[in-house]
Amino acid sequence: MSRTVYDIDQAGNVICTYVDSGKANLKIDKTKVPFAKAVFYAFLPAGFPYTVTDDYLSYQLYDSLQAFSSSITSLLANRAVLEGLGVGNSSTSPTSALILQIIQDTFSRMATILFAHRMGQAIEPECKFYRFLADILNDSAQFLDLLTPALPYFPKLGVMVSSSILRSLCGVAANASKASLSAHFALNGNLAELNAKEASQETVVSLLGMLTGTLVVKLVHDKQTVWALMIVLVGVHLAMNYRAVRSVKMRSLNRQRATIVFKEYLESGAILNPTQVSQRESILRQGRGNLTSKSGDYRGYCNFGSYGDIRGWNPRGYQRYDFETSGYFLGIWHRAGNFYMRLALKEGIRTTHSAWFDAVTHAYHFDSALKDGLESHYENEMPIGYVSDEQKASVFAALTSAGWDLETSALETTTPVRVRVGEGKKVPATAEKDPAHLSTFHPGHEVKHD
Repeated sequence: MSRTVYDIDQAGNVICTYVDSGKANLKIDKTKVPFAKAVFYAFLPAGFPYTVTDDYLSYQLYDSLQAFSSSITSLLANRAVLEGLGVGNSSTSPTSALILQIIQDTFSRMATILFAHRMGQAIEPECKFYRFLADILNDSAQFLDLLTPALPYFPKLGVMVSSSILRSLCGVAANASKASLSAHFALNGNLAELNAKEASQETVVSLLGMLTGTLVVKLVHDKQTVWALMIVLVGVHLAMNYRAVRSVKMRSLNRQRATIVFKEYLESGAILNPTQVSQRESILRQGRGNLTSKSGDYRGYCNFGSYGDIRGWNPRGYQRYDFETSGYFLGIWHRAGNFYMRLALKEGIRTTHSAWFDAVTHAYHFDSALKDGLESHYENEMPIGYVSDEQKASVFAALTSAGWDLETSALETTTPVRVRVGEGKKVPATAEKDPAHLSTFHPGHEVKHD
């Protein structure tokens, strides 16, 4: 009696078919893969599309198109830099060109270190913003490069240094944000392979761009034509990059995505999934966690900080209100239609989603809260519109079911600070689903400045 056995890959495609009739009688039929398909899959992760997220292919398509146009603009900019350094000019000293390069590299490396130190913590939560910002910085550097042939020595030095700084900032932002996006795309522990295949894609696209750019550089010499061509190519570059980051459906809740999700729940009781939120979120704006009241008459934003940020900041013209729960301290500053919130989490609070949910709730009910003043609004046991711990636990469970990753905290964009209260003993970490850390609400006091 014979039986048929198949070898399949991670995507479920049949690689080889075996017909086993027993007594060492085995027929082998390998599946033939068309050449075009084999080449296509050589640049994609093994098991595609089941080993990556559903937004991977659209992102890589737009990313390849933007890389192609960027390769051409880079050649045009590099030619301008070489002209500025005196290539082809017998009166220019090689030593002066070398000094220019050394100064340029020095400032570039210093900028890399400073930017990575100051902004490194914020890149992963806001990876879509920084991925797009990286190309804006790079294109700005290339436009500065086009100016170098027409400038005298010292202005040229300033432009070249500025260009190198912008390019170094681009490198930090691009590399860090790409790493975060790659981690998002990888589903099957295949991050290393995914990065390797992306490098292969970039190699082919860059090669095609260089070949096309070589032809462009050979044919185009008129300065006005070069500038016009640069503007068109940079426009295509930024448009493709924008489409690329717009297509990504991040599963972590940063400030903007958390605000969209929580506000929608307060308004309609609905839980949005990552696809729905990706269609609403902005790439360049609202990264600070912009909040609005139900009517839209009051607008502000919220940040995380320290206990001193809440108790020590007293701007003139603002009314300040301090509140405390067993999980965090909250400060609210209000003037006219604007407000500002600051959260200081207590030690032992491991995640930030519950505190941010409360901040969005405070902002949403600002209209009703200000009728009699915020202080009277919070004199009761719980503020108006307060969502109980049980409700929040059900909301977080629904968010997980909708595809959100609550294990990754992407709300804090600076080094996390926690407040230790009491005798200074270390407090054990509290899980997000544990309602104990938000079981009580203690109104603070109001401070007014005329």
